[in-house]
Amino acid sequence: MTKINQLYKKYFNIDSPFAHQINLWECIHANNFPLLLKAPTGSGKTEAVLAPFLSQFVANKFSIAPRIIYVLPMRVLVNSIAKRIKKYVQNISPSISVEVQHGDIPNSPFFIADIVVTTLDQFLYGFARASGQVGRHLDIPAGSIASSLVVFDEAHMYRDGFTFSIMRALMEILDKSRIPFVLMTATMPEILKKSLFEEIHLLNNQELTGNISMDCSLKISIEDDPLYSNGDVNLPDKLLNKISEHKTLIIVNQVKRAQKIYENVKVMLDLTDDQIVLLHSRFTKVDRKSHEEKAISLIPHKEDGKIVIPEGVGIVISTQVLEAGIDFSASLLITELAPADSLIQRAGRCARYEGESGEMIVFPVEQENRGHLPYEREHLLKSLEWLKTNKQFNIKNFNEVCSFVDDTLDYQANDYEARDTLIDLYECVLYADSEPRNIQLRDSKPATLVVLDILSSGKGKKEQKIEEVVLEGDVKEKSISVDIGIVWGLFKDGHIQWEIQWKEWKDEKGKIHKVKIIDLLKNKKTKDEKDTRIGPFRTYIIESNNYKKDKGIDPDVSFII
Repeated sequence: MTKINQLYKKYFNIDSPFAHQINLWECIHANNFPLLLKAPTGSGKTEAVLAPFLSQFVANKFSIAPRIIYVLPMRVLVNSIAKRIKKYVQNISPSISVEVQHGDIPNSPFFIADIVVTTLDQFLYGFARASGQVGRHLDIPAGSIASSLVVFDEAHMYRDGFTFSIMRALMEILDKSRIPFVLMTATMPEILKKSLFEEIHLLNNQELTGNISMDCSLKISIEDDPLYSNGDVNLPDKLLNKISEHKTLIIVNQVKRAQKIYENVKVMLDLTDDQIVLLHSRFTKVDRKSHEEKAISLIPHKEDGKIVIPEGVGIVISTQVLEAGIDFSASLLITELAPADSLIQRAGRCARYEGESGEMIVFPVEQENRGHLPYEREHLLKSLEWLKTNKQFNIKNFNEVCSFVDDTLDYQANDYEARDTLIDLYECVLYADSEPRNIQLRDSKPATLVVLDILSSGKGKKEQKIEEVVLEGDVKEKSISVDIGIVWGLFKDGHIQWEIQWKEWKDEKGKIHKVKIIDLLKNKKTKDEKDTRIGPFRTYIIESNNYKKDKGIDPDVSFII
């Protein structure tokens, strides 16, 4: 048995690593950077990059890099991957440090742990020396990055051309600075790859493909009528019976549709809370964690390498948040039409494990009410046309998956924006901005909603009562990070009245307060007129009567996921 096989078996419980895992091991140990790995979902890309890095600790010989920075597109992915990495690391040495760095868990702002799992925005701010967390030590994060192996995983998931432009600029700087990096993806279209690597010349042995065959099958069928249209849910009795008999995953493209389908399925099948769960991005942190754990408990999943099949009915209804990061395997997948890469990721949660078979039913989206959002209508039409033309499509075959993606998607970085970003990044590094004023990762901007019970906050001055609730409660666990467009929609519809400002101030009696509560209804403008007090990177209160533990923000006001 080779040294590679021995390490995989001993520390990762993998008897026979795939060819792409072995090839990546050899390339990383040969310092043959940069590297691009394209391999199917569930084919061990994380293990492929971790194994050679961790082999340094086994041999006590650090020829690659003293640390690894693992960059992912979403916080939920960061948490999931970090948990997985910690299990592997425990098998090697308790002294190897693994830290998470993102907005919810800012444990490693200096990027100095042995393994740092982070989001792209945190990596960007660290590189640009633009993080408020690091105080006067602005050069430490950039210095840590310069001495690390950087991994961009799930690199296809951003979709936003602006974000891809940022990513391209970062990759070009890493390449010019001779900082080793690996980009990994399951469904990146060829046009995007060429765009990202336009100024980085990959050699043939630097582009690896994990062309493996999974011993599982997924039958695909396409329905004629939408699953949801004009507020009505289309679930015939025959389909409802099928849902009740299988471990079922239902994925739709908008939160309001997911909420409506969840309500209908629960009532029609007379389900208890222990049999069905809803997942989307507009739950508080504590509720979302609870719902994700419940989703895994309802659907077959792996524990310590063994498949666990829960008893009874198990139904998970979700938006795109479930496309990556949750390792389970439904036998029935009902999904709305989506771009090729999304459909492939969704299919990766059905008949996922060796020897399994499943069924995937694709429903079109409604033509009216901007039913195509948050996607481009053209991408949905191309996906539908391709699926109808290629009726024998095997979504578990990686070659066919690559054809589906390349034929229907045109994501790419904007060359002008990438050049502009390069200038901004160089200026940040040179002048060490103390705040990320000019650097952002996406065109959209976030704000924070905190779910609080204001109605029962008691008598007396409202602002003071709310202040007491804020200071006494665990605001972080009750918060939701959303796009600013959602805040504006809620404000217009009268669901938001209060803003929280985290600052010390004195009232008219000279009393010092730690937060300031702003009443947004004072001097409110007309319903459709923009109000400058509604802005990004700020914190607003949504009252508990507009939030349900099982459904999230209700009513939902946005097409944004």
